[in-house]
Amino acid sequence: MVVSGGPEAVAAVYLAAGSSRRMGTAKQALPMPGDGGLRLGAVALREALALRAELPHVIVVVRAADPLDWLPAEAQAEVAAGRCRLVVCPDAERGMAHSLRAGVAAAAELGAVGALVMLADQPFVSRALLRRLVEAFGEGVDFAASGDSGVPKPPLVLGRAMWPAVAELAGDEGARSLLRRPGYSGRVLNVADPLTFMDVDTPELYEAAVGIFGGMQ
Repeated sequence: MVVSGGPEAVAAVYLAAGSSRRMGTAKQALPMPGDGGLRLGAVALREALALRAELPHVIVVVRAADPLDWLPAEAQAEVAAGRCRLVVCPDAERGMAHSLRAGVAAAAELGAVGALVMLADQPFVSRALLRRLVEAFGEGVDFAASGDSGVPKPPLVLGRAMWPAVAELAGDEGARSLLRRPGYSGRVLNVADPLTFMDVDTPELYEAAVGIFGGMQ
């Protein structure tokens, strides 16, 4: 696969339009240990933005009322430069499927061949894993997914052949539901570190994530 800003590129689709119901507050803006007022929603986004060659386009899907105060300085600079694109999902409250659809539609407009779907509440996703996923996605496969004991999970790359099915998703259906459908072939990259798949969606998990992340600084 040619990794460039051209028609063979993979675009990152960063889903940050969740309702944060279980958290009780907008979790993207929750503070994390680190310099410069780092926020939860910024952690994995910075990993994607660091991969300029592998991810020439980074699409951030947000809610209509999001003040965007959690965006890192790197993202703000890339928005100004045109590499990072903010996409407002007007019906985000209807479920994750609608945010995913908005992000993939933006990737299609950019002419990408794959959408690297990431979740804003997974702060332990590394740029090394993102690079592996982009490299694993190529000719002959429709997707490349992270794997937890063989079970595919995000982050994952959805190829263009799967995008019509994405457009039909509704409610809280996510990308993983598509991987179970017959007719699609893909690669699952097992990840040994269980922290990779930690979704910070409750106050208890947030407290745990802060402690772990702080110890890594």
